Order: sequence, then C-alpha cells, then structure tokens
Amino acid sequence: MPERTQELHSSSPYLASLARRFPSKRAFITGAGSGLGLAFASELAKDNWNLALTDVDEQRLNNAVKSVSVAGGRAISYNFDVSNYEQFTEAVHDFQRQHGGIDIGINNAGIGCGGYLHEMKMSDFRRVIEVNLMGVVNGCHLFVPIMKNQRNGHILNVASAAAFVTAPRMSAYNTAKAGVVALSETLRAELYSDAIGVSVLMPTYVRTNIGNDALGSTEDNKLAQLFVNDSRLSAEAVASETLRKVSENQLYVVMPRDAVTLWRFKRHLPDLFWRFIGRAAKDRSERLLKRAVRE
Repeated sequence: MPERTQELHSSSPYLASLARRFPSKRAFITGAGSGLGLAFASELAKDNWNLALTDVDEQRLNNAVKSVSVAGGRAISYNFDVSNYEQFTEAVHDFQRQHGGIDIGINNAGIGCGGYLHEMKMSDFRRVIEVNLMGVVNGCHLFVPIMKNQRNGHILNVASAAAFVTAPRMSAYNTAKAGVVALSETLRAELYSDAIGVSVLMPTYVRTNIGNDALGSTEDNKLAQLFVNDSRLSAEAVASETLRKVSENQLYVVMPRDAVTLWRFKRHLPDLFWRFIGRAAKDRSERLLKRAVRE
C-alpha cells in the first residue's frame, strides 16, 4: 500500500477561476456532514457559494450548516440517503427552485466496508453498491439535465484509489469505486460537446471518519480506521487540490503522487502489481496492528 506523504497545498486563484466560470456560485454536495464533503463545502464557502448540503446524519448536517455559514457560505440542508432516488430528486428540485440551477454537483457520500468476499454478508455488499455507486448514479442522473439546460456545469464524483489498487478484503468498496470511475469516464465522453465538465477523484486514505461508520466485521473496521489515521492526507488539503483541478477541467484527480505511481504500475506491469499489492497490504496491516497494540 502507498506510504504516507506530505500534505497537499494549493493557492486560492482556482476559486476565482471557478467564480468566473460559474458566477452564480451554486453547488450541491452529498455526504457533506463531515470529512471530505464538509471540506469541499468549507472551501467553497470561502468564496461565498450557495450550497446544498446533504447527509444521512441530521446532527452532523446541522453542525455543517453552521460551520459553512461562519466561513461565508449560504447553505441549505437536506437530510436523506443518496440511495433513495425519490428523496434525492426532491432535494435537487428544491435547490433548483431556490437558486435557479446547479453549477457544481459533488457526489461524495459513501460508506466503508471490509472483509473477505466469501465471509461477508451479501446485504452489506449490496448496501455499499447502493450508496457508493448507485448514489453517484442518482446524482449524475439528476444533475446532467439541469446542466444541459444551463449549457454549463461540472460534476465531481468521489471515487478512490481503491478503484485501481483493489487491495484484498475490500471487494465491495473496490467494486463500487471502480464503477464510479467507469461512470465518470462515460459521462466525460457523453457530455464532451455540452460544456459540462466531469472529474473523478481517486485519493488514497484521507483522514475522515469513514472507518468508524463502516460495514463489515469489527476487525476490518478497526484496521480500516488504522489506515485512515496513518494517512497524512487531510480532507481540507484534498478538497482544495481537487477543486483546483476541477477549475482546470481535469478528468482524473489522483493523489498523492505515490497513488499515481501505483496507477501506472498496474497498467504497465499488471502481473507484478498483483503480487506486490497483496504482500504490501498484508505487511502494512500487520505493522499498523502492532503499533496499535503498543499504543
């Protein structure tokens, strides 16, 4: 697995670039109650964006609205599950009625899940697909017609380096995130002539609370959170760097640099990659578990 890297940094000119491209400053962000979703909202709030914040956790959502308001944004909250297409539709249409459209749609909501495929509950596997993949499909299905009507817009789908690293004991998560990448690539081709940009974010572990709310066994959840805590990628750094690349209309956003190396490694030397990643995942898991016992 990728070793720890330094924080990513970016400057603010990309916010000015996004404002020129989208002067109405309207963004719809799922999973915005904490972690990366909240980081995206907080970053856009610095430039006074009008924001739709969604989350399944009402308390986190309320706290996020307060935080974003303090930062300078104007937020409306919607408490629903992104796998529920009807509720998603109601929220999108309500925000559209209030603000006239959506300039950036960020499909960020997701859940973690660990465990060997043959040992996990199929209900957990389906749940991950419903939220992490179909939740993104729902968002894209709703955002695209609005953006086509506006004749501009940008969709940012949050996948993961798990989409191409495909480490053991993460089959449901890996499968869903790989689907998000394929969906984003397809949309990029479909919307190429419509002035609608598409980006897909593929980071390694980011310091968020996703491990705490993950499905699967207690052992796998503990291990997932150890990987998250071991990361030097903060949600704030990832959000700012990603928005910079959105302002440049880049399709792939892979970070940090060692994730780019792994991506290229797999494409050019796939057989060697499979041997490497299985061994690396096992070695790093054992190292983190030993450290946790000592602490």
